[in-house]
Amino acid sequence: MLIKIIALLLLFHRAVLAVSTACPLEQSCGKANDSSAICRLDEQTMCIRKYASKCHMDIAACREGANYTDFSDVYCQMETYMCEETATYERWTIFFGHAKD
Repeated sequence: MLIKIIALLLLFHRAVLAVSTACPLEQSCGKANDSSAICRLDEQTMCIRKYASKCHMDIAACREGANYTDFSDVYCQMETYMCEETATYERWTIFFGHAKD
């Protein structure tokens, strides 16, 4: 019980920090091109996420309250392992047609 209370307090504290910390806007990154792209390994989904630049990746990390440490432009060449950007449900409707309302 005590461990659950401590865990809830830690989650609450993290949420308060995330709300109080203002992340920079993507416009502050300036122009990005293909050579500035950077990719990181998403350890939760075990796929590669691509960002327009390191600045864009840092903003995404700020918004998620995370610290991305496993990133490289070399990951961007591993197209087979890129994360799916569409929801799983949408992918299945391609095979089985649209869901009935």
